[in-house]
Amino acid sequence: MKGILGKLGRGFAHIYYRLVYRPVVRYESEEAKCAIREGGAIIASNHVTYNDGPLMYILFKNSGLLMAKDWAEKKYLSWLIEGSSIIPVDRFQMDLSWISAAREKIQNGDNVIIFPEGHTSEDDHMDDFKPGFAMLSVMTNARIVPVYNDGEYHRCIGKRIRLYVGNPVELTEDGKCLQADYLKRESAKVHDEIKKIQKERTAW
Repeated sequence: MKGILGKLGRGFAHIYYRLVYRPVVRYESEEAKCAIREGGAIIASNHVTYNDGPLMYILFKNSGLLMAKDWAEKKYLSWLIEGSSIIPVDRFQMDLSWISAAREKIQNGDNVIIFPEGHTSEDDHMDDFKPGFAMLSVMTNARIVPVYNDGEYHRCIGKRIRLYVGNPVELTEDGKCLQADYLKRESAKVHDEIKKIQKERTAW
């Protein structure tokens, strides 16, 4: 029964976000579009509000979504999440259990959506990225697709919410490893790429 309710709930969410926020996805190039469509990529985005996860989950259909465990365990969401491609992660403790689930998704040809800040920031400021997504990329050889979310969530009227999908980012091959310094450096590179998209998006 819960599985049926979950499918109905996700269908309702799809209609709701499409009609209410009227999302627009813009791609830097055909390469960026193909990277999402072909799957097996890590989609890394800035995190504006709690709407970001559901929105990207319905827009990028062949994707799993990392969600904070404390949100995933909320009773009013549990029936929606059951049987879905949600991967819970404990953001308050050292939690690497999500890695195996995310690796499986990527190996099966699905994308994995991650918000590397680990929390929402409701202004143009982006905090430093946590390195977990870079670790996942090293372990799977998955490309990282940077996405900038402009955060313009206006219901029904006003500016439409826009997502800007950049070209895939390859990790630096020289010295590629799971050491903290390397992961921190590569995480910062993706962070800077999303900041670049933020500055240049008006030209797209």
